Amino acid sequence: MGIKNLNEAIGINDKFQFIQELFRSDKTMYERSVKTINESTSLLEAENWIERELKIKLGWEESDPLVKQFYTLVRKRFS
Repeated sequence: MGIKNLNEAIGINDKFQFIQELFRSDKTMYERSVKTINESTSLLEAENWIERELKIKLGWEESDPLVKQFYTLVRKRFS
């Protein structure tokens, strides 16, 4: 079963770690990103947005375990 809302699926510890490590301590960017992903109509739309707005701008490495964890949650959102 998929996730309906990433905010509800991400625990407080993971949220803190995502903000600190993936979003460079920018809580506003994290919240805006989760909102945008939640409002995406498809996995492809969400992945394209992540690629353009997060991965490239923030220098995310696909081999980073935290990036993998975030992507797994996004995929579950659309499964």
